[in-house]
Amino acid sequence: MTTGPTTLEIDAVHARDLARFWAALLDWPLAPENPAVVRPPPEDGCEFDLAFVLERRPKQGKNRLHLDLASRTDDHQQALVARALRLGARHLDIGQGDVRWVVLEDPEHNEFCVLEPRPAYTRAGALAALVVDAQDPTSLADFWSTHTGWPIAQRQPAIVTLRAPSGRGPAIEFLRSTEPGPGRNRLRLDLAEHSGPDPEGNEFA
Repeated sequence: MTTGPTTLEIDAVHARDLARFWAALLDWPLAPENPAVVRPPPEDGCEFDLAFVLERRPKQGKNRLHLDLASRTDDHQQALVARALRLGARHLDIGQGDVRWVVLEDPEHNEFCVLEPRPAYTRAGALAALVVDAQDPTSLADFWSTHTGWPIAQRQPAIVTLRAPSGRGPAIEFLRSTEPGPGRNRLRLDLAEHSGPDPEGNEFA
């Protein structure tokens, strides 16, 4: 049985506060039944909620998964960065050098990027992609394609991309990385009918 992602779980010491940050940044509403869940509006095209889960331990090390935000114009990118900073995000140097995208961290130090306008994300909503560090992007993408029902849209040596069958919403991108994982992931995709780790130890539920 193939299933799609239903929720991206994000550990947080202050779950409701972090939910409010992401709701305001993405311009998505909080779920009426749970103020720690951020729900994309139907017109956005994203197929999964963001659910912030209480975790007493603060973040340690770099996340294996991070979010990329889409922008439509250069002015829109600048406005998103300004909004994020106003809400409590901070600039982050991870060795990216001189690039067109902007690397930030949210109030609990989770990395995310605000991308410059890119044709590949014209059908994305607020989120361009969920990016997963992978030692073997091809095999990991094959695994996730089988379990989500999302086809592989692009294969390159360093990055493999899955797209929702609808063609809308964020991609899931597996990016080659030689860095070891930091242990339990603070960001995890939930899949209906499945639970456990993938071949590189990324939990899903």
